[in-house]
Formats: sequence, structure tokens, C-alpha cells
Amino acid sequence: MNRKFLEELGLEKDAIDSIMAEHGKAIQAVKPTEDYEDLKNTNATLEQQLADLQNTLDSKETELGTLEDLKKEIASHKLDKLKTNIAIQANIPLELANRLSGENEEELKLDAEKIAGFVNKKTPLPLKPTEPPVDDKDAGLKQMLKNMNEQ
Repeated sequence: MNRKFLEELGLEKDAIDSIMAEHGKAIQAVKPTEDYEDLKNTNATLEQQLADLQNTLDSKETELGTLEDLKKEIASHKLDKLKTNIAIQANIPLELANRLSGENEEELKLDAEKIAGFVNKKTPLPLKPTEPPVDDKDAGLKQMLKNMNEQ
């Protein structure tokens, strides 16, 4: 807004001065002040703190992921140890210990009993022949004939 524009509208000089004074106050109220600089500095500080906290959060999430992996690995080792112990108790060869299936001790023991039934099954001894030996009177002659044919 300028004085020429107001003069062209036909306003008196006192009215123009009053309008210009009010307009100046409004402009001064809108202009940045010392508070603006303080707010700018505070904003920069807060943005830096936010970035630092975000970095910390990211590193903690990575660390938490690593901890979860370690917990899974520990659980796996505990399960392997349990399988080995159950295989030993069931007299199953240790090579078959990893073949046991189950998530807890009871399930593993049931599976070990099933496997032990197959692995530890003793083969029965063959039966003794019950027929009497054949008394062959010609056995000597047959042997002599066989010896002669070989010569």
C-alpha cells in the first residue's frame, strides 16, 4: 500500500497518515523478531535431537534382532542336547538322534521309543535242524569218484 494510491482515492492527508500508521504496525507485527530467531534455533536443536534418537532407535532395533537370533540359536542347541540325551536313554545310535521329531521332551521320548523298537530289535537265532543227519552208505564211494575225476 502506498500514499499515492490513497491520495488518488481522494482521502485526506490525516486519514492517509492514520491508515499508513496502522499499516506500519501490522507490517511490524508480521516481521520476524528476536523470538523468531530463538524459535529457529530451538527447532534446529530439536531436529538434531530427533535425528540422534532415530539413530539410537535404529541401533537398538538391530541389537534386538541380534538378540532374537541368539535366543533362537540357544533354543536350537537346547533341543539338540535334549535329543542326544533321549537317544542315549533309549539306546538309539547317536547318528539317529537328529532324526527324532518333536518340540518337547514328551514328544521326543515317544518318537525315541518308536525308533528304538526298530533299531534295537534283536534278530531271532535260526532254529536248530530237527531232521536227523542222513546216513549215506555210499558217501565214501562218491568221495573216491569225485577225487578221481579231479585228477
